[in-house]
Amino acid sequence: MDVGANEGHVADAALQTYAGSNIICFEPVKHTFDILKEKLAPYTGRTHLYNLALSEENMRGEINITSFHGANSILPQAMFHQVLNPHVREISKEEIQLIRLDDFASSLPATEIDILKIDVEGYELNVLKGGIDFISNNVDVIIIEISLMRDESWENQGIFDIFALLNKCGFRLINITDLYYSDRAGDENMMLIQMDCVFRKKSKLA
Repeated sequence: MDVGANEGHVADAALQTYAGSNIICFEPVKHTFDILKEKLAPYTGRTHLYNLALSEENMRGEINITSFHGANSILPQAMFHQVLNPHVREISKEEIQLIRLDDFASSLPATEIDILKIDVEGYELNVLKGGIDFISNNVDVIIIEISLMRDESWENQGIFDIFALLNKCGFRLINITDLYYSDRAGDENMMLIQMDCVFRKKSKLA
């Protein structure tokens, strides 16, 4: 399951690598979703694509469209993100549909998820809150992008809430990959700003 599938690069790689795999994708931005559909068209029958965003509520909402499609986010662009990404700016908004994974689960083509990937530009905790039951009972591995530069402030870092919730859901951290550091003068490669965290269901570990 690919939450925040964007233009489908991760989904495409998974479909090519694992011949028997099926992919469930969620991507709320219409233009990006159209590109996703075109990219994954050769895998018809193995893909299930939804032009929706996952959240902790079922509602209509807005997503901020930016000058770089990979930075589109339901959350406003944080100050730290602006400083470190001067080429990225919000340029418009788009109305989208947000749903809770726990409520949508009965509509999914599968109940057992081997890998859940979440990359939603700072909105990860909201996704998790809306899918606590499903994630706790139906997911084996979670790969989640955590972007520290998306936090509102140093005093309110979402990583701690994400780790606590996943621990409550029965997962433990097993790996950290794709670490990105600030290259801003003075940080001297010591300021971690983004990473992918891999969690595994505790019951599946020896």
